[in-house]
Order: sequence, then structure tokens, then C-alpha cells
Amino acid sequence: MSDLIEETRRRLAAAAPRDVDEVAAAPPLVAFSAAMRDEAAQAKRFLFGALYRHPQVMQTTQRAHQVVQQLFAAYASAPRELPSEQAAAIALTPDKAPRVVADYIAGMTDRFAGREYRRLTGAPAFETD
Repeated sequence: MSDLIEETRRRLAAAAPRDVDEVAAAPPLVAFSAAMRDEAAQAKRFLFGALYRHPQVMQTTQRAHQVVQQLFAAYASAPRELPSEQAAAIALTPDKAPRVVADYIAGMTDRFAGREYRRLTGAPAFETD
């Protein structure tokens, strides 16, 4: 945080804007120093390789995509499987069914999605289920 404050102070002093128009016309005034940006870039590269793009994480992410797609297909083909509020919304406006289903799935926790997947398909969503 101190790097951000110090670099911002330096940039404000260098630009010395007198009004909002000069602030808008100035190059970015709030930023990390070049050294801190380099450190952050190194950390991001490491995290992408060792964590975000790790094969085990990618496998779990791919499986989650499949679960969501299959939940969507199951609800879209059988709206009666949805709670009464969503089923009623689809009955009233069938053209909005995809949005209703998508919104319902978007509101699910991972655990609930896994339970619903098992209920609808009979199979576990993930190996830990």
C-alpha cells in the first residue's frame, strides 16, 4: 500500500493538476511504481501456472462447466423440476425460459448444484459427492 501512496504522490507532484480538467487530461495519477508492477506481474505469472491453470484446477473447472450445462439442459427440458416460482414464470412467459433457468442456476451454491445434479441425473457431480 505504501508503494501505491508514494507513487501517487510522486505523480501528483509531477503533474501538479490545478483543476478537474487537468486531472482528466493527465496520464494515470494513481498507480504502483514500476518495480511494484514488475513484482505483481511475476506473482501473477506464478499464480497462473501453479494455481489457476494447474491441471487439477482445470479438470475441476471443466467438470463444473459440464455440470452447469447439464443442469441447464435438464431444467430447460423439464421445467417442472424447478421450484414453483421459476416453473410458474416459465409457464407465464415461455420465451423467457432460458433466462429463468440461467438465473436459477447462477444463484446456486456449488454444494446445492451438486445435489441438484445428483437428483436430476442420479450421478455424482464430482468425485467427492
